[in-house]
Order: sequence, then C-alpha cells, then structure tokens
Amino acid sequence: MLSISGVLGPLTIKITQLPNVTVVENDWRSFTIDIGSAIVSVTVRPRIWNNWVEGTKQYQNWSAIITGRMGELTDVGFVLEQPGIQIFEAPSEPVD
Repeated sequence: MLSISGVLGPLTIKITQLPNVTVVENDWRSFTIDIGSAIVSVTVRPRIWNNWVEGTKQYQNWSAIITGRMGELTDVGFVLEQPGIQIFEAPSEPVD
C-alpha cells in the first residue's frame, strides 16, 4: 500500500490537577502525564510553570489544557515539544 504525506497537528491534553514535577536545568520543570495509551513527558519554562501554579490559586475548580507537538518517542510514550498551558475555571458540580 502506498502512503500519502500528511501533517500531525498540535496535540491537546486536558488535566485537572498539578503534576509532581522535577526541577531540571535552568529551573525548568519536568513532569509526565499518563494519557492511557502512552506516557507524555513535558518540560516547561519556569515562567509557564509559575503562571500555571498562580492560575490554580484563582479558581476553586480548574482545568488546564496543555498543547504541543509530538516529539521524540520514548520507551513508554513520547516527548511533548513546545508545550503551552492554558488554565480555565471548570464548572462546579451541582449540589443535589
């Protein structure tokens, strides 16, 4: 079967809790996310991490969207390249 060329667009991962991080070179933060079929390795700049932590303090219920491109494959998944994080207020669960 002949293959045609295509482009894999940005990936989007939604999370609702801060991950456990490891401080790496130049104060960058590194963490992993289990998305079910793979473990995604993410490394972010200190400014992005600090903005994320501050954003979680603004909302009682929050969710974050992490976007980026699929990078190098690892033994258990892949590296997310050029990650960006946006935080949003999540709707509260109705009380019955």
